[in-house]
Amino acid sequence: MSKALLLGSIWIFILFGLFLALPRLISRQRNASLRLGWLVVILVAMFARLVPDLILPMGSVWEMQMYQNIGDVVLRGEDVYSNPETENYHPYLPFQMYWMAISRWSAEHLQLSFVKIYRLLPILADTAIALLIYLNLQNRTTGYTPLLGGLLYAVNPVTIYVSAYQGQFDAIPALMILLSLQWLPRSPSKAGGWIGLGILIKNWPVLALPSLLTGLHGVKNKLTLLVTASITIAAGVGVYVLLFHANPINIFIKSLVYNQSVGVWGYAYLIRLPRLIDPTLSGPHLWLLNNGRYITLLGLALIYWFKARHESPQAGIFTILLAFLAITHAFSIQYLMWIVPFAILELEWRWLNRYTIGAFAYMFLTYTTLILEPRIMNVLPWPQADWWIIISASIPVWLVTVGWLIHRLRTTESNRLADIA
Repeated sequence: MSKALLLGSIWIFILFGLFLALPRLISRQRNASLRLGWLVVILVAMFARLVPDLILPMGSVWEMQMYQNIGDVVLRGEDVYSNPETENYHPYLPFQMYWMAISRWSAEHLQLSFVKIYRLLPILADTAIALLIYLNLQNRTTGYTPLLGGLLYAVNPVTIYVSAYQGQFDAIPALMILLSLQWLPRSPSKAGGWIGLGILIKNWPVLALPSLLTGLHGVKNKLTLLVTASITIAAGVGVYVLLFHANPINIFIKSLVYNQSVGVWGYAYLIRLPRLIDPTLSGPHLWLLNNGRYITLLGLALIYWFKARHESPQAGIFTILLAFLAITHAFSIQYLMWIVPFAILELEWRWLNRYTIGAFAYMFLTYTTLILEPRIMNVLPWPQADWWIIISASIPVWLVTVGWLIHRLRTTESNRLADIA
């Protein structure tokens, strides 16, 4: 392990311990709801993430190289989706690639690290999420709860690993969902604009769209949100098509057919196991590769219909995202941060503790031995190291998501609030 990774590991352990200790530390402070609580949340969130950004010269080895290549192609004025160098690198709609290009240009002209510059935007988004959590809870609760909620996100190791260590940008679309929720009761058009922007950045905010629509009364308001979101997406794609002479159909196909990393998480791994033990037993895994997305979509549709549509938009979004983690056939480690802000806003902190403990154990192993420094192959050759060590370490946190989902499906919103009180 390099010195930089050792220091980064010590730092994330400090934050993990602080996350677990925060409820006791904050509840003992009489002035925990101080007027400058928002500033405390901002400073802690920024500091918690800027330290690893400064310490670590690397992010995700493969992803950072991929983002640099995309940045180079954009700076040359070429189409990312059809260029042989990058055609399989960006299975999303065109928006985040502009930041990749800005980061690449800045790194070259300022003689700075691309990785450290690129991580700044996810770090800022993460900080904004912590602030929004604080402000949201301040409007709904009293006492030390707003400050505690903001700080629980500010020092949560799951979110910090994704933005400040790996350099993934899932915090940005998560922020767009939260901003859409903020505007939902007052302005369906602004809510639609924010969720549309989130979908432009990454595909998964589309999971929030049904619950946002459920939260609006009247066909006119629902149509306003849908039309505004669609116009935002169309405008983003249209500008890219004009700038880079791209084929819009190719852009949407690349975004919609993405189906990578099947069988590396949850029940999908269990279906894949027979093939890993005996390659001739490939039937179940091949079936999953062809049909897994339909299982996931069907499961989410059922949970939305019978549960999420009867909840508030915020609660419904959380239920759907939690269900996705429990039943998805395909997975990437950055997905683990999706539910954290919504779990805090829903005050489901006991389950969040269990989830964070399981996720931290899995992420610590994966980041220190594979994502940041690929040393796991010193233990077992690849891909056996992935099959029997990395994926196996994810099983406890997946089981927590399953248990959490079952608990949530069995409990009404009023009962949950009563338990919290």
